[in-house]
Amino acid sequence: MQHKQKEKKAIITVKGLQKSFSTGEVEQVIINNLDLDIYEGDFTIIMGSSGAGKSTLMYALSGMDRPSGGRILFDGKDITEYKDDELAVFRRKNCGFVFQQIYLLEKMSLMDNVLTTGFLTGEKKNNVIKRAEDLFDKVNLPKITRKKNSSQISGGEAQRVGIVRALINRPKVVFADEPTGALNSNNSDAVLDVFSKVHEEGQSIIMVTHDKKTALRADRIIYLKDGKIFGECLLGNYQKEDVERTRKLNQFLEEMGW
Repeated sequence: MQHKQKEKKAIITVKGLQKSFSTGEVEQVIINNLDLDIYEGDFTIIMGSSGAGKSTLMYALSGMDRPSGGRILFDGKDITEYKDDELAVFRRKNCGFVFQQIYLLEKMSLMDNVLTTGFLTGEKKNNVIKRAEDLFDKVNLPKITRKKNSSQISGGEAQRVGIVRALINRPKVVFADEPTGALNSNNSDAVLDVFSKVHEEGQSIIMVTHDKKTALRADRIIYLKDGKIFGECLLGNYQKEDVERTRKLNQFLEEMGW
């Protein structure tokens, strides 16, 4: 059952979403007639076992992959009707992406990697540079680090550059796919702190994860099973060392068979 949040606006509404692949004569259903609302300003996490359709759902919501059926209304506009070039413009204007592996151009400085994306908006260069500097400050990467290239930094630092790059164009939604999956515990905590900080400032985030520590950061967890929503858990605002929050999440994941 879908949770009703009268006080919040749905930034994404999904109706009857289908995604399937054909291998020979066999059709494999990944997303099966799924309905979903994603609310503006929420930190929404998608969980589920391998093959449940988590990343497939996220890619459909962001316009990176086309569904086989159904509708996706993003800020009131049906993106399933867009042509490929319209989808590219839509993503550039509305979506930021953070993946497990951050692909940075090694011959460019970290700052230039971000600015290359930022300049695509057509905004004044000075404004883009100022925003990049502010975002680097927010993720605690000093000026000396911004001049380095990707071979000179740690995985945690690269992931924080990825977050800056995802935010540079002021996206309506940031999509993140296992962003801490390749990081050690300390780097993972630092990256999650950045996500929590930008969420507190009003950024809508949709994240796929297998990690319970990451899931604790969410307002809302959606659990997928066999391409459908099997359950959801509302955790509310994140607070560190919140015993009740941890208990609630553990109980929910146990009920989901996680």
